[in-house]
Amino acid sequence: MVYLFQFTRSPQIPSISPFCLKLESWLKLHAIKYQNIDHKCKFRSRKGMLPFVEINGDEIADSNMIIETLAKKFDKEMPAQLSQDQKNVQHAMIAMVENHLHWTIVHWRSKDVDNTLKGYQLNLQTAIGSKAPASLLNFYFKYTFCRKGLKKVKAHGLGVHTPEEIEQFGKKDLQALSEMLGDKEFFFGDEPAMLDLVVYSHVAQLVMIEKDYPMLP
Repeated sequence: MVYLFQFTRSPQIPSISPFCLKLESWLKLHAIKYQNIDHKCKFRSRKGMLPFVEINGDEIADSNMIIETLAKKFDKEMPAQLSQDQKNVQHAMIAMVENHLHWTIVHWRSKDVDNTLKGYQLNLQTAIGSKAPASLLNFYFKYTFCRKGLKKVKAHGLGVHTPEEIEQFGKKDLQALSEMLGDKEFFFGDEPAMLDLVVYSHVAQLVMIEKDYPMLP
């Protein structure tokens, strides 16, 4: 049994972390038995990360390292059989999504606390198992989660740009992905590849939000 530690679920999306969502989707795709541990966001891996898993008493952190380790252990491969050229394209596109598009999403969620709390209908009392007043928790969330998010965006390099410019960066990434997908069911044909999981887990952060809340323009 794989024990999965990730962020608390919201009513709108299985996980507000694309890396947690990618990992859980991979586990489901390969029918690997796992248990989602409801730890109220209290635990992190020894590396300070979420997600992480425990299996046979061993801890594995970082979604990519977890997938690589479990794929070897359970002898699993993604259904799509890729040529070397396709593998190279996939590597480049995953890098774009996880190291560029990802930070435009972090910026959108961090610049306004409501984008996260209302968009995903997050109840912080439930999410972290606290009895503190919701107004106090929301204030704390704004000055911790949002501030940290914006600092990380700035450290990455995108933060030097205006919000409008960052938004355009994200739109260009999404346009490139849309053109690559075209009319195909999956990026490389009829079977899913890792790129499909990576893109799904990130795009979900923008579309699986409360229907009456304005989406990323």
